[in-house]
Amino acid sequence: MKVLVSTFTLLASLTGFNAGAANIDITFSDLSHQSGQLYVALYNSSSAMKNRQHFQSQIITVYKGSQKTVFADVPEGQYGVMVFQDLDGNNTLNSNLLGIPTEPYGFSTNPHVMGPPSFDDIAFAVTEANVSLTITME
Repeated sequence: MKVLVSTFTLLASLTGFNAGAANIDITFSDLSHQSGQLYVALYNSSSAMKNRQHFQSQIITVYKGSQKTVFADVPEGQYGVMVFQDLDGNNTLNSNLLGIPTEPYGFSTNPHVMGPPSFDDIAFAVTEANVSLTITME
C-alpha cells in the first residue's frame, strides 16, 4: 500500500496534477475588427485588479473568425477578466479626452456599468470544474 501511495504521489508531481485546479475557457464575441491583439488579464482579488497585478495574462493575435483562449490550472477562488483589443500596436488601451475607451474592451460577466467595473462586478467562481465564459467586446 505504501508503494502504491508513493507511486501515485510521484506520478501526480510529474504530470503537474493540481487538486482543485480548473481551466477557464474564454470566447470573445462581437469583435468588430479582425486585426490587432487582445490583451487579456486574469485577476484574483480586488486589490490586485486596482493595482493592475494580474494573476495570469495573455496576448492573443486576432485573426478572422472567433477568438478563444484558455487559462489552465487555475486554483479554486474568485476571479475577474479584463480584456482590450489593441488596434494600433501601442500596447495600451486608447481613450478620448474624457477617458472613454476608443478601442474595443470587455469584462467577464459582461457587466452593464458606467465607468470602470469593480472586481465584484466582474467576479466569477472557479471550482474544481472547468469554467466557460463568453466576453462580449464593447
